[in-house]
Order: sequence, then structure tokens, then C-alpha cells
Amino acid sequence: MAENTSQRGVEYSSSTANSSYTTSATTYTNFNERSPLFGYPECVPETQEVREDEDEDEQLKCDNNRIPDGGLVAWTQVLTGHLVVFNVWGYITSYGFFQEYYVKTLGASPANASWIGAMQMFLVHFLATLSGRWMDAGYLRQCIALGCLFQVAGALATSFGTQLWHFWLAQGILSGMGHGLVFSPMISLYATYFSTKRVMAVSLASCGAATGGMVFPVVAYKCFDTIGFAWTVRIMAAIILANSAVIVKFTRSRIVPRSMPPWVDFSAFRERSYLLFSIGSFLIFEGIYFAYIYVRQYAQVHTGFTPSDSLLILIIMNGVGIPARIAAAFVADRWIGAVRTCIAVSIPCGIAILAWIAVHTHYGMFIWATIYGLLVNGVQSQLPAANAYFGSKDPEKSGRRVGMITTINSIPLLTGPYIAGKLIDLRGGDYLYAQLFGGLCILSGTLFVMGSHLSEVKTCT
Repeated sequence: MAENTSQRGVEYSSSTANSSYTTSATTYTNFNERSPLFGYPECVPETQEVREDEDEDEQLKCDNNRIPDGGLVAWTQVLTGHLVVFNVWGYITSYGFFQEYYVKTLGASPANASWIGAMQMFLVHFLATLSGRWMDAGYLRQCIALGCLFQVAGALATSFGTQLWHFWLAQGILSGMGHGLVFSPMISLYATYFSTKRVMAVSLASCGAATGGMVFPVVAYKCFDTIGFAWTVRIMAAIILANSAVIVKFTRSRIVPRSMPPWVDFSAFRERSYLLFSIGSFLIFEGIYFAYIYVRQYAQVHTGFTPSDSLLILIIMNGVGIPARIAAAFVADRWIGAVRTCIAVSIPCGIAILAWIAVHTHYGMFIWATIYGLLVNGVQSQLPAANAYFGSKDPEKSGRRVGMITTINSIPLLTGPYIAGKLIDLRGGDYLYAQLFGGLCILSGTLFVMGSHLSEVKTCT
């Protein structure tokens, strides 16, 4: 006879063949020997058969328990999610173009200019709890539409800026608010559409950071010298607008809300794996993004790149992200799960930041940008996939649970680039302290993610 124990506020049965745990809203069945997200035995949402003669809209709306794990509507959400990430992280990871303009044209210090890029990243994550709650309450499309409006308005306002505080308000605050309203709900949405294919869905959507991270620097590379900063940014705004039209048209929620949910699900922090993963992702985000902001300046000052050629470094770092993210998703889905894949790429990613210290030539810079781009994009694709796991335990809470970790991660995204800038100023323009800071943060964060993984193994076996 299977022994029943109480765990995480639900009843869990240790029998492996037909074990299940039940909440008031959702029944979960341990039907897979290996979780597609973590790579070890796990209780995951039950998928049910869908009749071919049943209208797809009605299939999606009939209840909150059934997860389609595919279908036209589900994969359309992956497309819209790709465009969301394109507009959010493709734009943000191209900030090196703006950073150089603010430093060279406006005379801002690197640390002060970095606040604008850091503020965007901060608001992407800080507003996640708000946007996740709106999603759970049934206002997904309204939240997405408002966020897209802010993104377009922020980019247009940036094109008219003349002083640093103009850009801080337009790009840092207005665009950042738009990013924050659209990003977390789209990641949370996949927990309601996919179970066994969720890692691939999240990773394909996250490839938008790579495609956007190539398109926006290419626009800057081709347009800045001929039409100037203002019209270059307006072209970027037009791209964001076109993507937004598709996003608002086709984004759909399948969870039927029952009541306005609370802001925070505090019970999640009683789960050791959730808590350790929160700490680990916090530290990884502290060190992972400063390279995107400062790599162009480093290439010009320390390796002799011209301003226009240094944009190629950003294009390479983002461009290699497409195969990196797809490969990471394939490995996670096929063999070892999202958390193990994240650990496997985070360790060499931290080492790559430390190896950046030794790069002083053109060829070395291209090689380093390629290697780091592959690794950092692998990390970026698997952290959201692992985060989505915590939301999938109860689809009705997915927006809040994903949003809580995302909000926690807003703090290092604000402080990380600024601390790196101050460390660069402290060394008189030398990057040694900043590179040590970034690499050690990533490596220490990986240790906590490993602890989260081990805790989940112990809990689920």
C-alpha cells in the first residue's frame, strides 16, 4: 500500500504507477518518469485527450485543468511570445548602441548612462507580480495591449530626447514599464498551454531575444551614420509597433478566472527548491547582463574597434543565441531537463566572463563574443523554462508564482550594471574588477540553482 504524506499543502502519494496529488482546483498525475523541465521524477499536470470534432475554442475554455500541449492556438502563443521577447530583450540587449551615444554625445559617465538600460531590465522584472496578477484575474490581453502601447510610446519619446534625463524617463521608465507589462504574462502563459513540450515552447519564444538582438543593432549599424540617432530610433519604434499589432491580435488566455487572486503566494517560499532557485537566479542576473551594456566600449578602448565595427560584437553575441537556445531546449527536453541544462551552461558562462580579462585583440574579441553569446543565451533560455516549472504546479497561480521570482530578479538587474560601471570607474576605465564581479556572481548563483535541483530530487523521489 502506498504511503501518503502531506507536502506543499497538497496530498501526495508515493506510489509511482498511478500516484497523484490534488488541490481544490487541479488534479496532477505523475505520468512521466522524467520531467521535461527538471529531468527527474516529478508530479506534472495531467494532459487529457482532445476530441477532433470539438471546437478548439471550446476545448481551451472548458476548464482550467486540461493542458492542450500543442495545437494551432498553443503554438500561435509561441509565435506571439517570440515577438514579445523580440520587443523586450532584443531591444534591451541592444542597449550598447544607446550606451555609447549617451557617453560620447551627451558626456554622461558610463555608470550614469547604464542606469537607463538597468532601469528597463529592472522594470521588466519588478512589474511581473502586477502583470502576473492581472493575467490570473483574466486581464491578459488588456495588460499586453497597455504594455505594447508603452513600448511604442517610449521608443518614440526616446527619439526626441536631448538630455540624459529625457532618455531616463522615455527609455528607462516608459519603455521599461511596457516591457514589464508584457514579458512575465507571456512566459506564464506557456504553463497553461504546454506540459511535456513546455521547455521547447519557452525556448523558441526566448529566441526572440536573439532575433531582436540582431535586428536592432543592424538597424543602428546601417542607419545611424546616414540618418542620425533620432530617425534610427524611430525605425526601431516602427518595428516594435508592427510586432505589437500581431501580439495584441493573437494573444489568448485559456484560464477562466474565478476571483481576484492575492498579490503574492507566500506558500511558495516554504518550498525549499523554490527559495533556492530564487536566490540562485538573483545572483546569476546580478552578473550576466553587464557585458551587453559595456562590451562595445571595451572593444573600442581595449581592442581598437571603431564605433561602427563594435556593433558587430553585439550582433554576434545576439545572433548565436538562436542555435544556442534551440540546442539548449533540445538537450533539456530530450535528456537532462531545464535546471540541469541551466547549470551546465551557467558554469562555463561564469568562467567565460572571467576569461574576458585576457582578451585584448580583434580576433580574441570575436572569439570571446561567440563563445559567451552561445553560453549566455543558453542560460537565458533555460532560466525562464525552469521558472515556468514553479508556476505549472497550479495553473491558476502560474502568473503570480512566475511573477514573484521575476520581480525578485528585478533588483540585480538594476544594481548589477551600475555596480559594474562603478567598478570600471574605480579602476580608471579598466574592466578587471567588473569582470571578476560578473563571473563570480554567475558562479555563486549556479551553486544555489544546484541546491534547488538537489532539493527537488529529494522531494520528488
